[in-house]
Amino acid sequence: MGQGSLAQRLVSAPCVGAAKEAHAHVDDWLAEISGTSAGTTLARLVADHPTFYALIAGVTEGSPYLRDLARRSPERLVALIEAEPLSRFNAILAAASQAIRAASDEVEVMSSLRAMKAEVALLIALCDLGGVWDVAQVIERQTALADAAVGAAVDYLLSDARRRGKMLVTGPGERGAGYVVIAMGKMGAGELNYSSDIDIIVFYDAAGLAPGTEPASFYVRLTRGLVKLLQERTSDGYVFRVDLRLRPDPASTQIALSTLSALREKGIVAELTGRKKNMLFAYSAYVDVLNSGTELPATTEPGSRATGSH
Repeated sequence: MGQGSLAQRLVSAPCVGAAKEAHAHVDDWLAEISGTSAGTTLARLVADHPTFYALIAGVTEGSPYLRDLARRSPERLVALIEAEPLSRFNAILAAASQAIRAASDEVEVMSSLRAMKAEVALLIALCDLGGVWDVAQVIERQTALADAAVGAAVDYLLSDARRRGKMLVTGPGERGAGYVVIAMGKMGAGELNYSSDIDIIVFYDAAGLAPGTEPASFYVRLTRGLVKLLQERTSDGYVFRVDLRLRPDPASTQIALSTLSALREKGIVAELTGRKKNMLFAYSAYVDVLNSGTELPATTEPGSRATGSH
C-alpha cells in the first residue's frame, strides 16, 4: 500500500483545452463554498497541491458526471483527497455493507448502494487521472466495487426473505442459502471499466427454503429484486446495469435456474427412477457404469469421476 494522502500522491492531471475558463469555474465554486468548513479545507488543499488544482480543473472541463459528484458534496471530496486512497476505498465498501445490513427496507438499501457507487466512482477517477493507480488497479477496483454491490444486495434480499419466513438461513451471507450468483464477462474476468454493465448468471438450490415456498417463482422474484436494487434509476442514479442474458438458452429459461436442471441440461447428472415426483439423480458417468455392468472402466481410479468440460 502506498503512503500518504491522495493529495500528496497526485502526479498528473488531464490536459485542459480552455484552461482559463476551467480555472475560473473552479475559483467561482471555491468562492461559493468559502464559508463552509469543507470550502476552507479545499482552498488550502488547492493552494498546497497545484496538481490537485489542475486535476479539479480538468474534471470540471472534461467530465460533467465527475464534476457533479465533486460539487454535490464538498465534504465527500475532502474526505477522499485527505485519505490514503486504498484505505479509503476499503472503508467505503465496509461502511456501505454495514449500513445495508442495518437497513429496514429496500429504499435505504438502494440509497446506500448508490452512495457507495458515487463515492467510489469519484475516488477511482481521481486516482486514475491523477496517476496514483495504474490501469490494472483501476479495473481491479471497479470489479471489487461490483462484487461488493452484488454481495451486499444479495445479503439484504436473503435476510429479508428470512424475516418473512421464506428461507431457513440465519443471517446475511449464510452458507446454505442455495442462491448462487456467478459473474460472467468482464466482471467474471475482473476487468470492469467505467462504462461496463455486469453480466451474471443465477442458480438456486431449494434446500435453503422454508417448507411451503415454491422454489422457481421465489428465486425469480429474488433475482428481479436484485436487478431492481442495482439497476433502477433513482434521484441518486443507479449502481450497475445488469445483464442476465448469458445464461443457457435465455429466450426460453427463467432468470434464475435450478442447479439440478442446469446439471441435467449439461448432461452431468441423469434421473434414475423414471418418476415425475420423488425422483432420484446420479452423476451420468455413474449411470453409464450401471447400464454397462458393474465393472468400472480400466482408466477410472477408485473415488474419481469424469466430469468433462462444464
